[in-house]
Amino acid sequence: MTSPIARLSAAINLSLLAHRTGPAPEPLARFPRLGAAGIDLYERFERAEKALPPPQEKRRAAINKFRNVLPLNASEWRLVFAGLSDKSERVGPILDDDQLFDRVHKEIHHRIEKRRLSRRDWLALCFSYFGYEAATPDKSANWCLLREDVQLGFECVRGQQKREKEWVHIVQQHQELFSEQAGARLGDQMFKGEISDLSALQTIAQIPDSSWLWRRIFNVLISRIFMLDDAEFSQRLADLVDIGRQHPRYMNDILSACLSRYHLAAYREKPSSLLKQVALDNWGSPQIRSRQNSWLQYVEKDVCAMVVAWFAKEDLEHFFNLLKGDSEVDQSRLHYWLRFANQMSYTRIVMGADAWNDRGRDFVHFREKNKGRLSKLIGGPGHNNAVVMQIGNYFFVEFSGTGNACYVYKADDSPFNPDKSQLELTAELKQANRALDRMRHSPAPSRPNRIEGWLSKFDDSLGKLGIRVQSQAGTPGSSKPMAFEDQVRDALKSVKHKVYDQRARGGAFQVQLDDNDQAAVAALQRLGFKPVNHQPLRFWRQ
Repeated sequence: MTSPIARLSAAINLSLLAHRTGPAPEPLARFPRLGAAGIDLYERFERAEKALPPPQEKRRAAINKFRNVLPLNASEWRLVFAGLSDKSERVGPILDDDQLFDRVHKEIHHRIEKRRLSRRDWLALCFSYFGYEAATPDKSANWCLLREDVQLGFECVRGQQKREKEWVHIVQQHQELFSEQAGARLGDQMFKGEISDLSALQTIAQIPDSSWLWRRIFNVLISRIFMLDDAEFSQRLADLVDIGRQHPRYMNDILSACLSRYHLAAYREKPSSLLKQVALDNWGSPQIRSRQNSWLQYVEKDVCAMVVAWFAKEDLEHFFNLLKGDSEVDQSRLHYWLRFANQMSYTRIVMGADAWNDRGRDFVHFREKNKGRLSKLIGGPGHNNAVVMQIGNYFFVEFSGTGNACYVYKADDSPFNPDKSQLELTAELKQANRALDRMRHSPAPSRPNRIEGWLSKFDDSLGKLGIRVQSQAGTPGSSKPMAFEDQVRDALKSVKHKVYDQRARGGAFQVQLDDNDQAAVAALQRLGFKPVNHQPLRFWRQ
């Protein structure tokens, strides 16, 4: 509905338009005082102000009077309305106490029936409605009753308006916030890039970061990530990461979903420098043993292994290209070890003095980007560097300087700790008496990418250790992939659920959760499940 002031402005413009005889500025622009008056009227009577919550101390004082069954004036009741979700160290929120909330509910209904519920009263109720801290607020009968009170209260307040103001239109545009589908539309809008925050809702309530509404919005957004095809996902990836940066509280969830979706893509073997760096910044390196448990809080083992392989590939390329020392790049060694990158659970570059102190832009950038993942090589010529690679239970130590053999050690009985900040060349990395093998790079192949000469001999040696080249789909340490049904069972072992498998009849594999368990929802999404429309606890996959 157009506001009276807007209609007045349009009527004046239309009237002035009839008297225009030639090109001129917009009609009201020629009457600056009239235009300024219109703006002033809008600011005074039309613009929706931010709905600021009452101070917590005042809410607490009013709630104490309410709990002690003392008489409350209108302002104190409003403070109670705004504090229904407040809790302290001693007591929980009023919304969790049936007897207390019943008194509030009766007061609200009395005001609605008498048409005495004010806009400020209604905004106070909204603050409690959005501020209730629960992953699944729908399980609270009192919160559901409050939602009904908010709906009825809006109609009551709206009916008392002589003319509808801007804040009424904003509430009408977001009516779904007071329904069982709350957050679905906003989640879609945020996913599509139509909005980036909830500033438009500030006239209804200041929605805290911990609100259940944010969780619902991001649940919707994350579910949409798994509905994108590979091309769409690749195109949207940077935007999705930006959303996480704008909302740090949910960065882990978005990063987890993006990595899990990337793992389902046909191009998962191609490293994503964006995801790799953002994950490194937020979770640390997955190659550091103490950090892997942190990673496994957010992603499955196979997703973590994918990122570890990305680090391994990049480390190998840097090692054999950037850190080549005085010699040319040994393309045959780079080609050889890249064949095993998807099986490497750990890599560590050990830089010689030349590379460690090089002030060139590439070296400075490399050291900065890999801070915490590098060691310094002590002893030996300054141009020499080393890389430690773990495949299965074995360490392989290669050197950039030609003429050095590749040393092989048992990882669980290694004579050195590869995570040390400094490693000595002969006393630690080149211990002939402790090494299982010293594999020499001779004879040379006719071409760098031919598996012949020393490359063939290396294959034989690794084969004796049970290590062979895997297909690109292979995952480190897995000789036989877990069956899909077993993956679902394992992911949902701690929650109640039902499985409906109609694939034999050309249908879908569906899972129905008993409760809105966020960890279970995330696990299903990582396995490629999508939510069924209008059934928030049901998921399907072909």
